[in-house]
Amino acid sequence: MRAYYKNLFENSFSKTIIVILFTTLVCSRIVAQIVYPYPSQQFVFHAENKNSFLSYMDVKPVTGNGKTIILFHGKNFSGYYWKDVIPLLLNRGYRVIVPDQPGWGHSGKPDLHYSFHMLAAINKSLLDSLHINKLIVLGHSMGGMLAIRFSLMYPEFVEKLVLENPIGLEDYKTFVPYQSLETLYKKEKAAIQQAP
Repeated sequence: MRAYYKNLFENSFSKTIIVILFTTLVCSRIVAQIVYPYPSQQFVFHAENKNSFLSYMDVKPVTGNGKTIILFHGKNFSGYYWKDVIPLLLNRGYRVIVPDQPGWGHSGKPDLHYSFHMLAAINKSLLDSLHINKLIVLGHSMGGMLAIRFSLMYPEFVEKLVLENPIGLEDYKTFVPYQSLETLYKKEKAAIQQAP
């Protein structure tokens, strides 16, 4: 038995897997211990035949200006990233929506084919559930890519788009329009059924 464990730890691939698993465990425990500055709520969504949830903060100002802003965090961040920005926006009268994107922070971590289209659609569903039909979109880093995709998909919904250190400004999806896996599956199934 000792020889098995010795061989396991000497194999570089096994070492890499062990480091990844350990890092994931540590990061999960750290995220679980982060105390968000405002209460979080959960929005249940359905994607790729799976149910999951989006954790988000919906913070309303004492005296509102009638405007709402959504804050999209970057990769390796969560809604907690905006903890110092939220009070500044509240003081200026904004209602602030701060989701943890699926797979990050306190949101569910479903096994999905993640795309900016899917994330934009999930966030739009969240906003629809909150009866928000016009807002300012602010995105940081990878959240900037999400903010752009959201604005392209729902231009009538977006009053202003603000980007903080965005990445990936090219819009290759204009050449290959997005289709959900459910839609692609239905098309393939219909094509197979029609085949001779």
